[in-house]
Amino acid sequence: MELKALLLDLDGTLVDTAPDMVGALNRLLAKHDRPLANVDVASKLVSNGSRALVLHGFGNDLNEESIEELVQEFLSIYQQYVCVDSKLYPGMLETLEFCEANKLAWGVITNKPVELAKDVLIGLNLFERCRILLGGDSLPVRKPDPVPMLHSCMVLNLAPSQCLYVGDHLRDVQAGNAAGMDTAAALWGYINDNEAPETWGAKYMVREPYGLLNLVQDLL
Repeated sequence: MELKALLLDLDGTLVDTAPDMVGALNRLLAKHDRPLANVDVASKLVSNGSRALVLHGFGNDLNEESIEELVQEFLSIYQQYVCVDSKLYPGMLETLEFCEANKLAWGVITNKPVELAKDVLIGLNLFERCRILLGGDSLPVRKPDPVPMLHSCMVLNLAPSQCLYVGDHLRDVQAGNAAGMDTAAALWGYINDNEAPETWGAKYMVREPYGLLNLVQDLL
């Protein structure tokens, strides 16, 4: 593999966004006089997005219209607190700096709405350094569809075989593999105890971000 780009999922891979996302959920629950969510339990759902968090907080017996209204309400609250307590995972900054020092492009492909993803990166002073950012609403399809991965390759003028995609969810590995990229499962992310990342089909299993740094160094 001739590594030319490191492409990353956002929530649970590059950035620990759970404090702000679960915080937004609990603000929403409090507004509706509902019991607050357990932070540790709800954090495991962050990679599944706003709908999963809303259903966790309000239950599965809501009709589709109510769910959509609550999701929009959640997103409105979250937008106000999008990067208050969110932070890079330890070791990720060093990984990005290594990429930049060695002329490796790095970028983010997430299912999070692109404006919210952009706000997170701006809050962490990373947006101007990111070579590409795709959100779940940037294209007509999103992960696990490989199109966002292939689109990123086109923008970067790289072959999929020159890219490593890293994520903490099955859909990340599925999208990367389908696009012809090497993939790595981010085991430090928001993975529930009943999930088995060793079955996802990732080429690499990485336990913590410093391990990702070592992997990128080895692949050069």
